[in-house]
Amino acid sequence: MERILVLGTGDAITLNCFNTCFVLENNGKYLLVDTGGGSQVINQIQKVGVDISDIHDMFVSHKHIDHLLGIFYVLRMVCYKKSKQEYMGKLNIYCAKEVKEIVEKFVLDTFSKKYDEIFQENVIFHEIENEQEYSVIGYPMKILDLYPKEDLIQYGFQIKLNSGKIFTFLGDIPCSEKLYDKIRNTDWVCHEAFCQETEKEIYNPHQHYHSTVKDVAENMRSLEIKNLILWHTRDNNLANRKELYTQEAKEYFAGNVYVPDDLEEIIL
Repeated sequence: MERILVLGTGDAITLNCFNTCFVLENNGKYLLVDTGGGSQVINQIQKVGVDISDIHDMFVSHKHIDHLLGIFYVLRMVCYKKSKQEYMGKLNIYCAKEVKEIVEKFVLDTFSKKYDEIFQENVIFHEIENEQEYSVIGYPMKILDLYPKEDLIQYGFQIKLNSGKIFTFLGDIPCSEKLYDKIRNTDWVCHEAFCQETEKEIYNPHQHYHSTVKDVAENMRSLEIKNLILWHTRDNNLANRKELYTQEAKEYFAGNVYVPDDLEEIIL
């Protein structure tokens, strides 16, 4: 089975849902993509039916706290399970060099000596750069520099699914024009959508390097994207978010629109 197990869908300061992160599954192999802003990531992984002992690959898009902080709880749990011989093999982390350095320093400063040694022996960092290619959970993966406008390193990726379709993860910033030719006609695109168009005067998404639903829908329509996943949103109206975001996106986008809630499943 190829599917996305949605752990969280909220933006950086969300209180009513978890920060945006997910597990990509390929027939019992799992890639954890970002880790949210805290220990809740462990609960979310458990709630979608995944044993953390089965996660051996992780991708971290950038160093912002709502994408990175949960990694320390994941690593702590992996080290604990490793000490109990409940975690077999290594954990591969795909991230920028600066993310690796942050994680290594924090672990060194805060983990016990026992767990620090387990970490050093069992966690393998892959320092990613634009256009690098890897084989991850049985998929060919290509790294994408997302060209953030702020002073920040951020990466996404493209994966070729078993069907031959292309799945693209674009982090939490608007799609750069430099990526248009790389994602044109893509089958699946994961894109942030900070708020609705009618809310832009309230939340000022462009000042925060984010998009409205309309922004994303119009852009993805011009690039002939087939399936669009919208998340990394404000949490002001979760009860109606799916309906409202889908309705607005459909006004400008002809393909399939997915606005998942936390803990939903998307079949690829």
